[in-house]
Amino acid sequence: MSDGPHRSLPMRQGWRRVAERGANANFTTEQIAAAIEPALEQDCRAEIDSGFLDDIRALIDTQDGSLFKEDIRPHLEDLRAKAGSGIGRVFLDNVVQLSESGQAEFDALARAMTAALEDHAARCARQVEEHYLRKSTTPRAQDTRARIEQSIRLTPMETLARQILKMETRSAPRPALRLERLDDGVRL
Repeated sequence: MSDGPHRSLPMRQGWRRVAERGANANFTTEQIAAAIEPALEQDCRAEIDSGFLDDIRALIDTQDGSLFKEDIRPHLEDLRAKAGSGIGRVFLDNVVQLSESGQAEFDALARAMTAALEDHAARCARQVEEHYLRKSTTPRAQDTRARIEQSIRLTPMETLARQILKMETRSAPRPALRLERLDDGVRL
């Protein structure tokens, strides 16, 4: 007997928690969203080099106070090797696209990271669904992706993007993911 297909999911621990919650109807979409945020943070720490983010911030900072804007696309293209794959690459592509339209500023940088996080979360939801379709004997996968996608829409992506880019600090501690007390159980 298996504990569920989320145990064999070839993703990081954070996304296994999201998959477990998404497949269990006892968890609300808010509780799933509470698990998505740390999963995305974990992915960013693993996939994005902090020096890469510092380099992009420095490029944007030089443009921010300048009256005559310089074309920073060649400098951004030089950072492709540092971007890696996954979230970093999508983020860099978004920044390049925004710089082409003349929006190379810190708010645009936050929008670029927000879009990269949303894209990554959607990809992970599809990966969870595919894994459940292959490994599960119950029809869990049909509803799991929809529940995770609803939760992605509830996740404060822009706030998370600003925290990853070190534009703002975390204001309040996140609630614990594990339910430990009797009062933490299913809401009535």
